[in-house]
Formats: sequence, C-alpha cells, structure tokens
Amino acid sequence: MPNQSNLSASTDLSTLSSDSEVGKVLQLRWKKIEKAGAKALVEFDKPLGDLLCKARAALEEGQKQIPSKTLNHLNVGDIDRRRRSESERLSRDWDIEVPHLDGKTVGELAASGKWSMTTSLFAAIDKPVREAKAAERKAAKAAEKAEQEAADAEDQNEVLIERGSVSLGEIAREALLQCDLHGHDVSALVKAIDAELLAMLDEVHPEIVEAA
Repeated sequence: MPNQSNLSASTDLSTLSSDSEVGKVLQLRWKKIEKAGAKALVEFDKPLGDLLCKARAALEEGQKQIPSKTLNHLNVGDIDRRRRSESERLSRDWDIEVPHLDGKTVGELAASGKWSMTTSLFAAIDKPVREAKAAERKAAKAAEKAEQEAADAEDQNEVLIERGSVSLGEIAREALLQCDLHGHDVSALVKAIDAELLAMLDEVHPEIVEAA
C-alpha cells in the first residue's frame, strides 16, 4: 500500500485506505490538469483560432457563419462550439493590449499560465465591461424607480387637489340627494350627523363634551 510520499497523480484510488490519501492524489491530478490547461491555450486554442480565422476570411460576402461542411473538412466540426468561438477570439485578439491587466496583450496573458481555459481568461479580460453594464442597469432601475415615485406623488397631489375642490355646500347637497334617493328622512340625517360629530368630539376633545 503506498504512503503519502509515494503518491502520484496516476495512483489508483482503489488502493488507498484513507480519505486524506485520496485527497492528495486528487490534488496532484488537479495540478496536472491546470498545467495542461494553461499550455492548451497556446498549444491548442491559438492554433485552432488561427485555423478558424483563416476559414472565416475565406467566406463569401454575406456569410456570417463558417459552414458545417467547411468545419468538417478541416476536421474541427466535433470540437465544442463555444471552445471554437473562444479560440477564434483568442487568435483575433492575440495582440490587443488589456489596460486593466498590466497592459499585457491577450497573447501574453494566455502564455502566462495563469488561466487554464479561454472562458476564465476572457472573463478576466471582460470584467470592466461587465461591471460597467451592471452599473448602467442599476442606474437605469434607480432612475425608473425615481420616475415612478415622482409619478405616484403627482397622482396623489392631483387626488388631494380634487378633494379640496369640493365645497361643503356641494357635499351637503350630495348628502340630501342620497337621502332622497334611498328614502331617508332629512331630519334623521341631521341627527346622524350630530351623533357622529359628538362621538368624534368625545374621542378628540372629551373636555368639550363634558362641558356641554
């Protein structure tokens, strides 16, 4: 049975008895995967991108996509579409400088070994653009919210203005019309109003009611 010092990325996990030993082998395998991935950017993605850029340059006017027939002829049709797309971008942007990453070119970043996938590389390159778009969306939402709040306040003001535009005489006439419409005696309305006013006074100014 192998011990910690004899473990390697190729060690058979079924021969291990402890979880720490399994974890150690997985760590070694991950390092190997990362190293291979970092090399792949230069040894695989860049040449693939060069090939795809060459095929795109040969497209007829009006063609937007490289035909499947062409991809199959080049023997790259079975490669994941996203990987092809990112490889093509890698080749196209190879000499472009990236200001927020120490001004290094895309090619220099790819060759640095820091990134093992084109996806993570472009995520780092595009970070300022993503953040700017996110800030723009946030500002747009804030502006929309402020506009809605202003509109709601304006509607509320209109309601208040409408409420204040009705006179007491008009309110009284409406009350009399409602009494007549529903068959109530006007004197009963007066008593009801007096009772309601008395109740309100008793609640707000009980001293007035006691004095009366």
